[in-house]
Amino acid sequence: MIVFSDLDRSIIYSDKFLDTDKKYTNIEIYREKEISYISLDTINLIKQIQYYGMFIPTTTRTVEQFKRIEFNKYGIHFPFSITSNGAIILKNNEILKSWSKEIDKLKSNYEPIESMIVKFKDYLNVEGITNFKVAEDTFFYIVVDFAKFNLDSIREYLDILESTNWKFYVSGRKIYFIPKEISKENAIKYLIKELKIESFYAIGDSVMDYGMLNISNKAYVLKHGDINKNETESSFISSTFNGMSGTEEILSNILDESCLLNI
Repeated sequence: MIVFSDLDRSIIYSDKFLDTDKKYTNIEIYREKEISYISLDTINLIKQIQYYGMFIPTTTRTVEQFKRIEFNKYGIHFPFSITSNGAIILKNNEILKSWSKEIDKLKSNYEPIESMIVKFKDYLNVEGITNFKVAEDTFFYIVVDFAKFNLDSIREYLDILESTNWKFYVSGRKIYFIPKEISKENAIKYLIKELKIESFYAIGDSVMDYGMLNISNKAYVLKHGDINKNETESSFISSTFNGMSGTEEILSNILDESCLLNI
């Protein structure tokens, strides 16, 4: 049993999405502030999956951001993790060099990030853009206030992405600009080949998870997720609950299907 899963709003939640009916605990502190939480039942379910197989976090977070999440505090350790939207694979929390070499080979297929950032600088003063971040020198994103920001204000930039082999995603208040070659599904394809994985589950909530969900043998999505608003017809299985309850429902279903659920 192999499970590739997104993290934010799929497994862990900010205080904006806490389920007061659930017993939960803090799992991430940043600048002395608690910023992410996980339900106690989710911790137990991940441990069960780890006992019988592998749970592989698959996140757009950078390595630094991923390592802030204190899974180890609750006795959870991951042999493999995918971070930076697939740009980096960690093996026992260290960068897997063989995958990094594959990523280096792909760089000739798309315009360098330095050039893409230079072209974007003319838009940094657009009303509603509140932050600009570069991730792992691989991709970048902006944080916007949609009460003030309109996507048409950067339309000319969006129009050049296809010719540069880049793409963009809108996820919550963030707009990501990422080379097409850098994706969660490409990292997964590499791992399943290397580890000789024949079938796997995938869990996600965002349109950024679509690729990995689409290549899985069975895909689960959270009811509250953006992907449910964009994919009106799909073979993805949606949770019947939102938030932490939805997470627990999906993890329980995966274990139950394998007759491994320990209630």
